[in-house]
Amino acid sequence: MGFLQAMQQMGQSENKQGLEPYLVRPMNKDGKEIRVWLKVQGDWRQDTLDIIGVTRLDIADYNASAVPLKKYMYRKPPSQTTSSFSPIHLTGSLKNDAEKNRELFCPPDWEQNKDTHFAKMKNRILDAYEREGIFTSGSVDRIFQGMEEKIDAILPDLDNKQSYMVVFVIDDNGEPIYPGEVPTFEKFFVRKLEQSLAGGKQAPKKKKSTVNVGHKQSCSICGSQMSSGITLDRVFKFATFDKLSVLAGLDKQEIPYSFSVCKTCFEQISSGREKTDRLLVRRGILNDILVWAIPEAVGEKSSDIFEKFLYSWEEKLDRSDVAGLEENIEAKYFSRLARIGQGLIFHFVFWQQNNAQEIVHLMVEDVPPERLARLESVWQQVNKEYAGWAKDTDLDAAIRSLHATLNAFAGKSNSDKMVFRDFALQVIGSMLQGETLPVEMFKQLIVTRIPRLIFEGNTRDAYLSMRFAELWVEYMYRLNQEVNK
Repeated sequence: MGFLQAMQQMGQSENKQGLEPYLVRPMNKDGKEIRVWLKVQGDWRQDTLDIIGVTRLDIADYNASAVPLKKYMYRKPPSQTTSSFSPIHLTGSLKNDAEKNRELFCPPDWEQNKDTHFAKMKNRILDAYEREGIFTSGSVDRIFQGMEEKIDAILPDLDNKQSYMVVFVIDDNGEPIYPGEVPTFEKFFVRKLEQSLAGGKQAPKKKKSTVNVGHKQSCSICGSQMSSGITLDRVFKFATFDKLSVLAGLDKQEIPYSFSVCKTCFEQISSGREKTDRLLVRRGILNDILVWAIPEAVGEKSSDIFEKFLYSWEEKLDRSDVAGLEENIEAKYFSRLARIGQGLIFHFVFWQQNNAQEIVHLMVEDVPPERLARLESVWQQVNKEYAGWAKDTDLDAAIRSLHATLNAFAGKSNSDKMVFRDFALQVIGSMLQGETLPVEMFKQLIVTRIPRLIFEGNTRDAYLSMRFAELWVEYMYRLNQEVNK
């Protein structure tokens, strides 16, 4: 509950109206957008748009920190097999070669190759617009014919240093009208959103006598009565219902009653997720693992403390963006939480994005900033006394060094690397929870693999890895002494 209440508190700090609680930024980092300018026959405000062609393709800057949510009206589709809510397609990074980019977008057989960007845009986005009456018949074919004719205008300017997305805009006499400004696109979005929140186009057939039609539900968070609730897998994809053994009732028919929430709580939690992804995510500390630190304030002055923290955190991000030091600011993630998080507790989630899946590897709730500060100060003491290092001795550097050290001793086997990564997460979880650390297991893993480390690597790297292993043994011993007092 602590994690959900904290996420809800994050959402309550946002003043979102209408559809905004359900929207997210298409990309959380700055990048580029490829705009496809659609030519509409007649008024683009009508319910059905007759697309007669594409007037041009161009590239525009995308500033993630200044993106109005309503402008793009974007929400991630429930899965890769369902149609998108918005006429936006994320391509990720591309190539530095025009012909290679053509192969990615529209090779001669692109309609038979589902992995090309044109095929993805057709199958996952535009076909649904024509099928459901947003576009007139034949509009999709005309769009792709126009895109094929004009794509040469942008191919040479694409590169692998940016993240890209394709945005379909309406050409209003030379002015781009973005998806959130087109009434019929909004109607389509609302329709898809309602289907998604209801669990799909059709509810599953229910067994007789399993669900009482007149059954009144209570919101699992605020306790208010509701005729129908929304399950949290609509916000967090790791809240799955495919493992029936962990669900209340052990029956698929009980899914609507398994921790469902009211619309207000859902909107607040959804807004909190969007804000957390935008402001409080830490990338790259353990390869492809993402970290959330969701703050929660309790007590009489909780609102003031929470607002003060968010103001300070966002101010730092704004300064770093201006100064071009965003990566350095993010690299001090845990240190900054310890420094400006007084009066709060944090809920940490270590999770992984795997295509459409979200996999939680570790969740630690109720971590006070004082514990983070103590973890950092002990690490600094160990570094100073045993290595004489004064730089890069913050808590973020400590966690990075743990993963790097275990990764080095894991060797070249991917399966071993996964085992050692999971052990690193176990150590981090014990640190954050203030529990005894598995120092003996750490030593056993390291000592038995020293010969392989020396054989497979070079002498200097092996020496540094063993030196860091020694530091971590001493660090864990010192933390354990404090825990056992």
